[in-house]
This record gives sequence, C-alpha cells and structure tokens, in this order.
Amino acid sequence: MRVKTLIVSVSCEERIFLRKVLDKRDDIEIVGETVSGREAFKLIRAIPYDLLFIDIDLEDISGLELAKSLINSGFSILIIFLAKDEGCAAEAFTLDAVDYLIKPLEELRLLNAIDRALRWERVLKKKNAYAEKISIPAQAFNENELFQALEKSWHRNYQEMPSIQKLPVEKGTRRILIPYSEIIFAEAWGDYSYIYTAEEKLFTSFSLKTLEERFGGTSFFRVHRKYLVNLDHVVEIATLPGGIFYLRTMGKHKIEIPISRRRLKQFKEILGL
Repeated sequence: MRVKTLIVSVSCEERIFLRKVLDKRDDIEIVGETVSGREAFKLIRAIPYDLLFIDIDLEDISGLELAKSLINSGFSILIIFLAKDEGCAAEAFTLDAVDYLIKPLEELRLLNAIDRALRWERVLKKKNAYAEKISIPAQAFNENELFQALEKSWHRNYQEMPSIQKLPVEKGTRRILIPYSEIIFAEAWGDYSYIYTAEEKLFTSFSLKTLEERFGGTSFFRVHRKYLVNLDHVVEIATLPGGIFYLRTMGKHKIEIPISRRRLKQFKEILGL
C-alpha cells in the first residue's frame, strides 16, 4: 500500500522539488499540496494521510502550530519538517517529528528522511496490529472480569512488542540512534535533557523522567534530580567532606556526578554496599 502524502509549503520551488523526488518512488502517493496551514488542516480532516511535509514558515500559521493542532485533535500522522535553519529543531522533535530538513533541500538527505518515515510507518502498523478488541458476554460482565481481560491483553501485547535498546538523539540536522550501553549519564535541561557518551554530549527532546521510564529494567539509576547514571560505567564512589558522595565514571575524561542523600540508601542497596 502506498503512503498518502501531503506537501505543505509556501515555496513553489520546494513543492516542485519534493514532487520530483517523491514521484520516483513507488511507495509514495502525493495527494495534495497547499501553502496554508489552515487549508492543510481541512485536507487532513477529509483525507487519511500517512505522511506530511510541513514548512515551518507558512502563510497563516507556523508549521509547528499546525503540528500541535493535529496532535491536540487526535491525529497520528508522520511529519517531516522543512526549515531555513536549526532554530526550531528542538521544539519540532518534541512533537515527534520523523525528521527536520534544512533548506536548501538535498535529494539524498530527503530520501533518507523518507526511508526513516516509512520504517516508522511500518512499526506503527505493527503496533496497531497488536491491539485487539476484548469481548465479554453481557450476561457475564463484571468489573473484575473486565480488568482481568484488559490485564491479560496488555501483558500479551507488551511481551510481543520488540524492545529496542537505542535512544534517538539530535546531532546537528540528523537524528541518530545511540545504544543504551554507550550512554554514561543523562542530565536534565529544563523539559529536555542531554546525554553524555565517552566522546560527546548530545541533545534529546526527552525529559529526564521520560528517560528514566524508558531505561527501566536496565542499569540506569536516578542518583539525583538532575542526573540519571548508567551504573555499568561507574568505577568509583568518592566521599567528600560534609558527607557528600560523588560517582566517578570510566573513560578518558572521568566525570564526577553527585548522589543526593535521598537516593544514597537505595543506591548502596543496588550495589550491595
């Protein structure tokens, strides 16, 4: 089945370029173009689109506002943003953008973004396929049976879903996947966070709380309200005057991370100290 696609851009040249590239693909079907965010919203309500190319700068509302309106209205559509610079990248990825392309658009970069979108689309279809309707005879209905049926279905679906031990992060104009095992620690930055590997510091649109939930069942531990640490990378626990504890991590640049007193007891229990 071909992926129904809408192009939302004020630039005639961009629309022509996108159509030229997309028309070469057998798996993409362009079903409309518009320069207006409000017109795009009307089209999306009428046509079951799978993929949107949205310019950040539109005639009436911004591409980000359009994406937020779609999310608030319950639409689940893959979005690739088009922008003149990186200024809105962080916000775009908080809206679960598949990709964020900087103008002028390049064909190879565009094709990579499309391939990523199609992979996401296949994963979403598989996820939806796991969902099943639960039928309980009316005469047998009671609250306990309903909860038991829901719990049974949830556990089965959860076990069937693949567990991917990689984290998507932003690196310049690219979104890359970092294996959990390479992450030394994560640091809160407002509603977002940074992750640190042995080589670099990378921005992620996930909050530290979301990362903590995502890393559940792994070797990550919340040592402080600002820090989430991969204990596999810890090589030393240092005690400073005043009863302050720090973790030191492995690597050519040893990093010191404070442990809050509230977390210290649980931390020691985990390590058997």
